[in-house]
Amino acid sequence: MTQDNYKEIAAKKLAERDAKFIKEWLVPEDKLPGPEVKDVLSFPRECGFLTPSEIAITEAEGTEILQKIKDRVWTAYDVASAFGHRATIAHQLTNCLSEIFFEEGLQMAKELDEYYEKTGQLKGPLHGLPISLKDNLNIKGQPTSIGFVGFAFSPEKFDKDAVLVEMLRDMGAVFYVKTNVPVAMMMAESINHIYGNTVNPLNRDLTSGGSSGGEAALIAMKGSPIGVGSDIGGSLRIPASLQNIFTIRSSGGRFPTYGARSGLPGLESVNSVNGPMSTSLDTLELYSKLVIDGEPWLKDGKVIEIPWRDVELPEKLTIAVLRDDGVVHPSPGILRGVDIAVQALKKQGHDIIEWDPKDHERLDAIITEFFLADGGIHCKEYAGLTGEPFFPGMKMYTTCKEKGVSELWDLHAERTTLTKNYLDRWAATKTNTKSGKPIDMILMPVSPYSGCANGKFRYVGYTAVFNALDFTAGTVPVTRADKAIDVKDPGYVPKSERDKMVQDLLDTDEVHGGAISVQVVGRRLQEEKVIKMMRVVAKAVGTDKYWH
Repeated sequence: MTQDNYKEIAAKKLAERDAKFIKEWLVPEDKLPGPEVKDVLSFPRECGFLTPSEIAITEAEGTEILQKIKDRVWTAYDVASAFGHRATIAHQLTNCLSEIFFEEGLQMAKELDEYYEKTGQLKGPLHGLPISLKDNLNIKGQPTSIGFVGFAFSPEKFDKDAVLVEMLRDMGAVFYVKTNVPVAMMMAESINHIYGNTVNPLNRDLTSGGSSGGEAALIAMKGSPIGVGSDIGGSLRIPASLQNIFTIRSSGGRFPTYGARSGLPGLESVNSVNGPMSTSLDTLELYSKLVIDGEPWLKDGKVIEIPWRDVELPEKLTIAVLRDDGVVHPSPGILRGVDIAVQALKKQGHDIIEWDPKDHERLDAIITEFFLADGGIHCKEYAGLTGEPFFPGMKMYTTCKEKGVSELWDLHAERTTLTKNYLDRWAATKTNTKSGKPIDMILMPVSPYSGCANGKFRYVGYTAVFNALDFTAGTVPVTRADKAIDVKDPGYVPKSERDKMVQDLLDTDEVHGGAISVQVVGRRLQEEKVIKMMRVVAKAVGTDKYWH
């Protein structure tokens, strides 16, 4: 097919989306900030187009929203309308939305209000709470393109919810938008030929990250109280860290994934998992508990039957700190963020030791080989539906060769050995801790970037290693990049050509105002503990009630 063909299809899809905006919610073009205005986080609150009530609703935590609906202070319709309005403004500033179904969301909310009025009962524990969804989650009556032009109208509508979406619907959640992703969800920047690029509201010259970049940008703008993204190599944690919001990457088998669309369908070598993203840790924890309390193992054969557990942390945590993974040196802002967290935790009496990033480089390489194991056949097939070209970040899918079964099995065996070695090193830390017990967590960067200019994201090794290990990991916001403080070390000598490439692209003036987060890593299936440890870190650095 011709290049014009894919452009025509993309243009048709884009026009279809844009026609679904509610005109009264759009800020007139001449009232929007110009491109010279980089930080637009406060624009929705200050622009004068949201009512005081809409501001109060959209700046409340999800837990508060649920309580106020229950207490009849707010109706579900009021809440859906407020978030739809704010999501519209967020999109005008960042290009974060893929599918829009505000009218359907308002109808869902209206029916919930009528049900509550008639029965005096809430439909479920998420009654009236708007939840935004990454584009890959199938919603009955809506399409799912995952950034491929060939999927824009194929099918035009899905006839079933993904298992997670069905569960959230039954709990009373309201759906109103899906959010932008990169092609196949396999790049760390959210760009595709249909919707274009999603930018970062902290600094619009910077990327929102990927692949859950649209979701993170929307949540940072408070166009959603909580959203669901996914992660196969860092796709939750990278965009969350670049927008200074909370997320958790669960181990495979905690949250249901059946019914989501994938650019690499059938990939079993590494788990693609979904997880919540929010500015509120309380809301993130409530969501996680409710989904697991919903017994998803009865609906998705890959979910492990582990009910939500009450976990008590030791009074003083033992924390291993990793500042540099030995492959790519973090930016000055990220190193400052790690130091801020370490000093705050030390001040509270937590035991801090160092962590050696042994095997990180190899684990990152193995996971890349898993992604390319089919020789790029699936991605080439889907792009070939319309002849759309690959972005530079996906060129490897055009040149890789399909692995044989024996070669893939050998990689699986090597990864299993490296995982065993990692666990042994974790257990051996008991000889270096004050408690005589192994560490509780690793505290480390999420990526080398305290903000990254559009088109410059090159390295996902800080997150991908834990996808290879299937460990639980979350992000905690710390502060923001400051060009006056975060100055490059002129004497730093790159470790390799890979490191040099990242360092040469780093411009601390360019990323001014970018986000600085840290990663909290626990062992496999430690979701409850990791969320509680994230809270400890967030309280220590003062972002547990974080509103940018």
